[in-house]
Amino acid sequence: MPDRTAADLAEAKSDPTPMIDVVFLMIVFFVCLDFRVLEAKLPAYLPKDAGSRHSPAPPQPQLVVRVHVDRPGTAVFRHGFGAGTIDPATGRPARYTLTGHTARWEVGPRRFTDPAAARRELERIAADPDSMVPDPRTGTRQLLRCVVEATPGVRYADVAAATDACHAAGFRDITFAGG
Repeated sequence: MPDRTAADLAEAKSDPTPMIDVVFLMIVFFVCLDFRVLEAKLPAYLPKDAGSRHSPAPPQPQLVVRVHVDRPGTAVFRHGFGAGTIDPATGRPARYTLTGHTARWEVGPRRFTDPAAARRELERIAADPDSMVPDPRTGTRQLLRCVVEATPGVRYADVAAATDACHAAGFRDITFAGG
């Protein structure tokens, strides 16, 4: 078998110049391409502009359920963990339980510290015929909108409990506010 010479090895190297030329041509092509033509061909289901209205929209009746923190509670971590530590098994912040955390609910103007009492109040409001309001889209009567408003310091579990209570009472149009 003959030995390879330096000239043979030089011929075996690939020349990247044609590939670089093709890449630059593609860049020039896409820079010069009018993307508006492509965008016009893509299907998009966007809302239609209704235009500006000169009359203000009438306010919609709603029931506000506010969730406040009475006592923030104390975070109790598992053995060996603390605030700001990462659990090596999961790679996430260490889990903890809250002890002594209590929340208070305001359903309309009434205040409750017991979630069961707040749920009973929501059920009473949902059963009241005066809670049925006209739906602006269909004109039929429906139960008024329920807005769950979380105040600062409220935990996700408190908001979820309030939302579940509203849903169990019969409210279907539930939105969120606060922060």
